[in-house]
Amino acid sequence: MHSNLPLYRRAIDFDAFDNEFAPPDIFAETTFKASGDEIRALQEQRFQQIIKHAWTNEFYRKRWTAAGLEEGDVQSLDDIVKLPTYTTEDVKDDQAENPPYGFINGVDVGAELKTNPLKVQTSSGTTGKPRPSLLGVLEWELIGLQTARSLYIQGARPGDVMQIPATNSLSQFAWVFYKAAHDYLGILPITTGSGVVTPSRKQLEIAFDYGSNILPCFPEYLTSLAKTARAELGRDVKDLRVKFIPTFLGPDTEGALRKELEGLYGCDVFDNYGTNEISIAAFEGPDKDGLYIMEDLVYLEILDTETGELVAPGETGNLVATCLSRRIPPVIRLNLRDLSRVVSRGESALGSSFQRIDHFLGRSDDMVKIRGTNVYPMACLNAVKSDPRTTGEWFCIATRNQKDGVIRDDLTVQVEVVKSAGDVDGLEATLSQKLKSDLGIGVIVELVEEGSLADVANIGKEGKAKRLADRRFEDS
Repeated sequence: MHSNLPLYRRAIDFDAFDNEFAPPDIFAETTFKASGDEIRALQEQRFQQIIKHAWTNEFYRKRWTAAGLEEGDVQSLDDIVKLPTYTTEDVKDDQAENPPYGFINGVDVGAELKTNPLKVQTSSGTTGKPRPSLLGVLEWELIGLQTARSLYIQGARPGDVMQIPATNSLSQFAWVFYKAAHDYLGILPITTGSGVVTPSRKQLEIAFDYGSNILPCFPEYLTSLAKTARAELGRDVKDLRVKFIPTFLGPDTEGALRKELEGLYGCDVFDNYGTNEISIAAFEGPDKDGLYIMEDLVYLEILDTETGELVAPGETGNLVATCLSRRIPPVIRLNLRDLSRVVSRGESALGSSFQRIDHFLGRSDDMVKIRGTNVYPMACLNAVKSDPRTTGEWFCIATRNQKDGVIRDDLTVQVEVVKSAGDVDGLEATLSQKLKSDLGIGVIVELVEEGSLADVANIGKEGKAKRLADRRFEDS
């Protein structure tokens, strides 16, 4: 008998998928080392296909028609600037008007599920209510493949053991590493979940018992695990003999955070960049010379945060993403409002012509204007990490004060101090000076006890850390 159910294994031609999207080992020797002209030709081919499809999507058709565009107006990547950008706020509006998934996902869920499997994932909710995104079989495979490619370049090989201290939930973080390990790399995934699911002491016991040698995790929790190992097990995490750590360093432009983690674990630490909408889109290789944009799958532009125009090479701006193969949903000129810059367009030491970008430098929508100066809270990282008396954690609070009829905005930077720091004389002044240099304005430095920022900054917990509270308008 023949099943009439929409079985996953029938929903995609995996041989055709492998021919179209090279598996990690083949990718490393072919697409990753293709010439700039070859990459551009592949981008053009996929871009034209995705534009044709997007005209059938009501979210895009409505926006593009309102911008005065007609089918055929966008013929190549050179024409992409004709298309309006959009943000997650536009997606939220679409989903509020057409709940729960919005028109952007482009499918009727009930009808689609009769023939094709779908999965729903959401954003982390760090910047507001989580946004649901549907993923078809193609898109679900691509999120695993993109991550597997980055891990392979960084050194992952069959036989490795990857412990994933994040929960397989509506957020994609744990899923992409699980799928990469299990489906593409011959790596054993140990899905311990976050510290809420598996307490830190148990995480470490499992890691030592099972021989976990790759730890994808956010830096804050990695630091916490190292402390727990010493305090509760009397062991050094170096004894795990971790092969490498794939993580998300943020604006670690001076390398202080990387140096700290590499010192704790005794292994290479590689930075990555990705979001719910585009998965792992850029990654460091062993050369640690910028993050390689996965240009055959994602086209990234960097636009001025004020004008929306393309910035000059090397200048900082908002990352705007176009996925060249996704259809559920299409992602075309999504302004991620994440800040970065191109650091190289030439061939790298690894023989790749993929463009490379800098670390994630913060979010433009987290920016606060203090006394006429644009301040990005993530820019505090290097100053805070520069002194061993701090834990490396901080939290910014913007306040508005009035004295003698004069209104003044201030920024207080709370900085955790390690319990064993001893003499902290001069620390406030030192940090104030460094922060003023990095931020462009004078700030108030407030030293706080180790661990006191855990809740407000979401430190050592699942998801990204939070670094800002704008309290200037709470009473207005």
